[in-house]
Amino acid sequence: MSSKSKFAAKGIEVITFLVLMVSIFWLKEINYLFYDILESPDFDKYYIYLEHFFNGELTKKEHGLMYYYLHSLYYSFSFSDLLNFDINLDKSIQQVNFYIYLFGLFGYYVLLRFHKFSRSVIFGVLTFINFFPPAISMRLVFKPEILAFALFPWIIYLIEKFKKENKVRYLYLAIPLTLSAVTQKGNILAIVSLILILFYLRTFLKAGRMHILMMLLLSLFSFYILSEENNAANGKNLLDLQSGSEIEENYNFKAPYSIIYNLDLFNLVSKPEKPNHANSFIGVTLLETSGDYFDLIWNNDASNFYKSRRIIFETEVSKEIKSPEFNEADSTFIIFKQRDSDRYPRKTTGLILSLFLYFYLLRMLVLNKELRSYLLFLFIGMAVLLFHAISGLPKNNFDPLVGDTFKPMYYSFAMIFSFAFLVAIYLRKGMGRYISIIIYSMLIIFILGFPKTYEYDIQVNLVPKIQQSTYCDFEKELFLENSEFTDIECMGSQSKFVEDDAQVNNINHKPVNIVLIVTNLLVVIYIFAERVDLSLLNSTRLYKRRKSKV
Repeated sequence: MSSKSKFAAKGIEVITFLVLMVSIFWLKEINYLFYDILESPDFDKYYIYLEHFFNGELTKKEHGLMYYYLHSLYYSFSFSDLLNFDINLDKSIQQVNFYIYLFGLFGYYVLLRFHKFSRSVIFGVLTFINFFPPAISMRLVFKPEILAFALFPWIIYLIEKFKKENKVRYLYLAIPLTLSAVTQKGNILAIVSLILILFYLRTFLKAGRMHILMMLLLSLFSFYILSEENNAANGKNLLDLQSGSEIEENYNFKAPYSIIYNLDLFNLVSKPEKPNHANSFIGVTLLETSGDYFDLIWNNDASNFYKSRRIIFETEVSKEIKSPEFNEADSTFIIFKQRDSDRYPRKTTGLILSLFLYFYLLRMLVLNKELRSYLLFLFIGMAVLLFHAISGLPKNNFDPLVGDTFKPMYYSFAMIFSFAFLVAIYLRKGMGRYISIIIYSMLIIFILGFPKTYEYDIQVNLVPKIQQSTYCDFEKELFLENSEFTDIECMGSQSKFVEDDAQVNNINHKPVNIVLIVTNLLVVIYIFAERVDLSLLNSTRLYKRRKSKV
């Protein structure tokens, strides 16, 4: 490669990195300002975990403790002595979700580098993940799927590392990460276990009988003591499903086999709304992959994402077929139609994006043998959900009037993994394709509910969050301009909110979970240290070769 080409490649790398950084922190702040996690689906059900850590209450749920323990620790040390409980709890949960999310992005970076993808391609992939709707949703709910997302690429990296170098230490290092993931929820246990068995059983067998026996005993013992700690807090075990028919009679059904292939194409396009596609796994999946079909996140009418959306596309009934026109007065596009009907510009945009993604995914499954197994992970997640809904195992959990058992959120970590490598394959064929990632990101911003007209009903909701934001001075100029809130006081130091009788760090600690958390961090530190050593070694070898040639 000529020096000119190297300079151009370096320039692309810098640009893609800057776009990634801006997108990560911009979307983090947008999530904080425009969504309240306390209004997220099932938050009221899982708030009991915070009650357990602070008040010792039995949860009567089946989830593992690690995800909720991380949240409790952070809130205890950062916010427990402050007033404005709701705002600070929302901020604390979003912050921890963000840290977990970054941990996962680092894992994808390491795994993609292992597979020889360039940094420019990787930064493009991470930008895609940042704007991928299931990845946005998992940051905005109080559920442990985001922890599975964060741990999964590290697990696969260690197994692939063993597969390539045949050093059994990598399999031992994968044990705490895998254990942390599979003990979070039953769906995560099933999906991760199936993926490891179907795609890596032969790899594990290469470790030799003695190591297999040692790892099996270590895993079973660790699983047992961790489960005992979790079960003592829950009063339930991992497979004792505390949702669906267990608490709501309308979920006491099994899905019919026809739900696998049912698809009403006309209604999918003309009425992409719940519950019109409750009997179609394909319909729900297509509408949720790049959208919010169940209206729980950005289509939730209580969220700031939903409020004050600016109309970009207007429709008029016309007897003649006309091309769209631009209305300069309102800065809108007028689309002419021959009959009066509902329109869903954001949901339709999401549907088109989903169709494109799945079409390209199926195409790459045929054409790309090297990473085909990675592209199949998504379908393992789908299969687990379908089996659960159709068989009713371990308990019935299907509402035929809603179909929300098929939310991609439940297998989002596998979905993100497959689409991340799909985008990596796509970008590796030429960084000129990076413009597609920019266009995709802009369309997702539109789907989220932007641009907006910042009127009173949304500004009054933004004020308390902006006041406690790190970027308060900038945000009040941006979002509260020409309103009665322009002179609000930025809180800066939150010491003004300290309660005199606050009890800081009053939390019930979990020794097994905290040991596992520390072990996971040490494993990742080891991976990074090893990568740095190898990079230095390779650089030294390259320098010596060049010197010997001279």
